[in-house]
Amino acid sequence: MDHTPLARPTLHTEAPTGRAREIDAVLHALHLPSRRLSRHDLERVALAVASRPALYRDLIVDDEDSRWWLLLLRTPSYEVRLLTWEHDQSSDWHDHGGSSGVFAVTQGTLRERSRASDHVSVETREFAAGEFGSFGPEHVHDVEQISGNPAVSIHAYSPPLTGLTYYDRSDLGFVAREFVP
Repeated sequence: MDHTPLARPTLHTEAPTGRAREIDAVLHALHLPSRRLSRHDLERVALAVASRPALYRDLIVDDEDSRWWLLLLRTPSYEVRLLTWEHDQSSDWHDHGGSSGVFAVTQGTLRERSRASDHVSVETREFAAGEFGSFGPEHVHDVEQISGNPAVSIHAYSPPLTGLTYYDRSDLGFVAREFVP
């Protein structure tokens, strides 16, 4: 079942309720399925929000000490987050608990280092403002800011995040260190 914008009594969000309702209306217009979203649908979600700075620009927090994020909207089949990145801030090596995702950079440049298919080596990609990356449920990566103060990105995950596993990288591959719900 598709959700109806504005009809739900409560929205799962950390954003102001009015803003969450605006985001919900924009995403409802995409006619998304009520099941796990495909990469294509996740791209549509992330880009629909990223292309409308009025939905998030005034919610950005530029924190030089800690990487910052805000849950913009969570539905039963996906969630959307706003993240900021300052100089030398990175996400640390992590997965997404079986969720797939897309991130769209709206300001600055991010570098993603990800676990390669051999589970030992690392691949690197860079994303400037206006570019986006996607990943599947097995993806392990570390994302860091390389320009922009702050760099800003919109992330969409499906299903919604339930937790992240953090990893240490060794000569033999990646070793799970901690699960954070």
